[in-house]
Amino acid sequence: MSAPNPDDVRAFLIAHPDFVREDAELLALLARTGGDEGVVDLGTAARDKLLEEVRQLKALNSGIVETARANLATQSQIHMAVLALLEVDSLAALDRKISSRLTGTLGVDVCRLLIEGHAPLRKSESILGASEGFVSEILGDKVERLGPVDPETAHALYGQQGARVKSEAIVRLDFAGHDGLMALAARDAQLFQTGQGTELLNFLARAIERMIIQWLHAN
Repeated sequence: MSAPNPDDVRAFLIAHPDFVREDAELLALLARTGGDEGVVDLGTAARDKLLEEVRQLKALNSGIVETARANLATQSQIHMAVLALLEVDSLAALDRKISSRLTGTLGVDVCRLLIEGHAPLRKSESILGASEGFVSEILGDKVERLGPVDPETAHALYGQQGARVKSEAIVRLDFAGHDGLMALAARDAQLFQTGQGTELLNFLARAIERMIIQWLHAN
């Protein structure tokens, strides 16, 4: 293979200057100038600092893009989950859908909807009754909690699966005057972490809250 023609290379670089500007290592090589040993080249030092800042900005931009993609994926999962739940025509059907379709769509291992002083279904997997004051025992004065599973409350929330799950997201609910909560838990210890955004989680919780309320007093 013959060597590239210098004139063609020069013409290409003149026509496409971003080819050099966007390649930090190539730009540094072209910008580097020689100097006597022990002499500080302030121009080179300034260029090196600028190039490092460019590298950091590129890394930051990549992180923002990845975060945006992850947020869009999560948003799509939540929307799909809510649409699936809207298809049900009874509280029992909603319970089955939550324990199967919802957990699968969200990638969690267990979901619990607990209602203080009210057990609306004789047999259920996800929509359960709870004693008065249970929500305050779990959340205190908080509206929500995300992070590692609390081993002291894991069994009360998740039953036998409480020993296996590692991270959880809990949101306080109000079922027409009955305090309640939605608890999601996963074996993945990194799925729910303190400081994560909760807008989509709260949207899901409010949607399920409204679905349950319409059947709550009919059971």
